[in-house]
Amino acid sequence: MLAAKSKRFFKKALIKTSILRAASRFSPPAAAILAYHSVVENPDLTDYFLGASRSLADFEKHVEILALKFSPVTIAEVAAFAASGRPLPRHAVAVTFDDGFADNHDIALPVLARFGVPATFYIMFNSVETGTLPWYCRIRFAFHTTKIPQWTHPQSGRIYNLTLPGDRQDAMQSAWDRGAALTGRVQDEFIDQIERSLETDPTRAHADHGLMMTWDQVRALKNAGHTIGAHTLSHPNVSQVTPEEARHEIAGSKQKLEEKIAQPIEHFSYPHPALNPHWSPQTLQILKESGFQSAVLTTPGPVRPNDGPLVMKRLTVPAHPDQFTWNLQVALLGH
Repeated sequence: MLAAKSKRFFKKALIKTSILRAASRFSPPAAAILAYHSVVENPDLTDYFLGASRSLADFEKHVEILALKFSPVTIAEVAAFAASGRPLPRHAVAVTFDDGFADNHDIALPVLARFGVPATFYIMFNSVETGTLPWYCRIRFAFHTTKIPQWTHPQSGRIYNLTLPGDRQDAMQSAWDRGAALTGRVQDEFIDQIERSLETDPTRAHADHGLMMTWDQVRALKNAGHTIGAHTLSHPNVSQVTPEEARHEIAGSKQKLEEKIAQPIEHFSYPHPALNPHWSPQTLQILKESGFQSAVLTTPGPVRPNDGPLVMKRLTVPAHPDQFTWNLQVALLGH
């Protein structure tokens, strides 16, 4: 019964997609930027520490759809469109990845090469440098694997009953909120405190998997013609930290990445692990002063001419290929 309903839904969606594609010929120019993090064989096996993966099978279908039905473009081309309205091919779509997970190189890169689709990889410097999972993944891992029944927030003193799924989720969110407002050593100390209080083994989260890229793999992406961008040093919400910390995270990640890959870093992705907003006029000014030519947000929506290259919206990526196509068509109509 459910399978039949699902087939009917997607049949209707495909019909609507054809209508939307026809309508797009008369719509104002727009581009779409897709936001990926990780591509793995089976996301169910990594959900307890990543939580943002797409399956290889779905990703292959996504990239095939992009190559056949849309116009894959680079982030620099979309930035020029957002800055001055420089023309783009109709149905222009850019692919991006955040953080620097090893599967970007091992699994996603061959698929992109097969279909000739360019992508931008935004690197969280500290995690690639140390081979350690981003702090928000470590928190996810700790709360998903802990066996203790109760946890007390180290700052607020609130007690969470971890035997209740809702309380466990709220506890994890409260830890994310705190971590998002910290940087560097202080952030590391907070995450260490979380892991100790939950009595979890942080080495299990990454030592068994090798989840972060090496610098050789990052350089391989560059050498394959893809764009390397910055994603801060330690993945805070840069609008929630001090101006000095924000400048260090933004400008510092650019400088260190340029030293590692011997190439100018001109593109930036705002981390948004928790809290709102995730950018501000102040961070915008820091980006300009640091010499970035573009920056992408997690705010959903299309990119329109003259939107501004340092505040480009992105789309989260649904798994099912039909929903993927539908979302892109709607976005390119300007919604």
